[in-house]
Amino acid sequence: MVEAKAVVGVVTFTDPRDTGLATEREAYLHAKHQSLTKFLRGSQIRVIDPMSKLRKGWTEKDMFGLRTKGEVEEAARVLKTGGAECLILGCWHWTEPMLPIMLVRELDLPVLLYAEHNPAWAGSTCLSSTGASFWENAANDNMLRHQRLQGRPEKVLPWVRGVSAASKLARGSLLLWGASYCLRMEHLQDDLPRLKSFMVGEFLMEEQHALVRRAEKIMEQGKRIERMVSWLRKLGCRIEFDNRMLTQESLRREVALYLAAKDDLADKMAGGEAIMGASIRCQPELSVDYGVTPCLIPALIPYPEDCEGPKPTVPVVCEGDVKGLVTCALLHQMNPKSPPLFGDLKYVDDNLMIISNCGAASIYYSGLSRRACDCLPDVWIKGQVQGASGGAVGFYSKPSDVTVARLVRIDGEYWMQFGRGHIVRITDEIRDKIVWGKMWPNTPIQISAPRDLLISAVGSNHYSASPGDLTGEIEAFCRFHSISKVRLDSETELQAFVDNL
Repeated sequence: MVEAKAVVGVVTFTDPRDTGLATEREAYLHAKHQSLTKFLRGSQIRVIDPMSKLRKGWTEKDMFGLRTKGEVEEAARVLKTGGAECLILGCWHWTEPMLPIMLVRELDLPVLLYAEHNPAWAGSTCLSSTGASFWENAANDNMLRHQRLQGRPEKVLPWVRGVSAASKLARGSLLLWGASYCLRMEHLQDDLPRLKSFMVGEFLMEEQHALVRRAEKIMEQGKRIERMVSWLRKLGCRIEFDNRMLTQESLRREVALYLAAKDDLADKMAGGEAIMGASIRCQPELSVDYGVTPCLIPALIPYPEDCEGPKPTVPVVCEGDVKGLVTCALLHQMNPKSPPLFGDLKYVDDNLMIISNCGAASIYYSGLSRRACDCLPDVWIKGQVQGASGGAVGFYSKPSDVTVARLVRIDGEYWMQFGRGHIVRITDEIRDKIVWGKMWPNTPIQISAPRDLLISAVGSNHYSASPGDLTGEIEAFCRFHSISKVRLDSETELQAFVDNL
């Protein structure tokens, strides 16, 4: 999977009439357009700019903004060819609203109307007239749900990343190794045809036996397994055999399952599948029937390198959790440099939640680094407390600001639960509260919510997180899909949510 940047088209319009101050106006439009595109590119956004083709060789004596139907049609062709996922329309000064209507009607992409907060030019007039015309025309949902912003270009970035993530997810595939759901957890299931109708491009189903077959062949060769174990040890990972759950043989089988999953993903991607996340069911087919927990899969598949070199980062969730998989894929598209964290909501207290997956989570969080040499020294592999055998891949997450999120469904209606939090260091007090699953990865997150209210509102025992503040991106995604939302870090919103259930 290529960790692609968000792709946005930027178009500027102008007044089709011959008016005074045209030279000054077009120079202003050109300057604002160039400033915005430069800012976006500097923020790691890929920009499709039809103006660079339509106005190649522009001078201050020329018209810069689009002003005819033919120019709008040519801009639409450039944007389609470039693969724009969303549009920013520069409404810096007056234009006839039908021109932007033509473009959005043709492309049907999420759209943001943008202008400077500048009283010298009629940006407010253009924003309001174009926005009102979108509502009046309403040729598609993107017109109805368009966004408007005046000044503050930094506010553009969450919107671009949020709607771009929605676009990528709607074209991508999510892979389920094994069925949903596990351990008869009803909420891990979902309506897959409904999700495919508006949110996810495709769900790929593959029995876990396919991984077992690959793993058995890898074990026959042996060399890749030996390299992998040597690499883990060399970079500082502590492997603690107990001659019961974690043995030389169970570790070999666990490594083989990881390499099998990695190879399976590589084959599917080579065949053209844009896989944005995977789920491993695990229990009981692998953990009991095959006899080993596959914990290296959620630990290392969502990581950019292993002993064989760089590789795609693919979010992984456990137990056939469909909504958890959608959430992790979404967070990763919004923040592609950091794999998402996934795990069980193990403990809740006032202003604190501990996420601790039952065997592994991405080792990225042990060091907040894309270099394994920075992360593995703080990672251990110890015998599991469940299944027939196998090792849990554990660590204590490094402190960081994070966004916690979870897509949930209540009586058929989707909700997004999300909020800002902060991973804190494991204190002796917190460590003493961890009895079950000491060998697992543990992530204590401070979040502004009373215990009783939070536990009454959470929509799953599984939650995901990603570094930084992605709340603006999630807001844009929810608005784009008309999904209800509730902030986990807002006592007011949590109380209203619980009261209205």
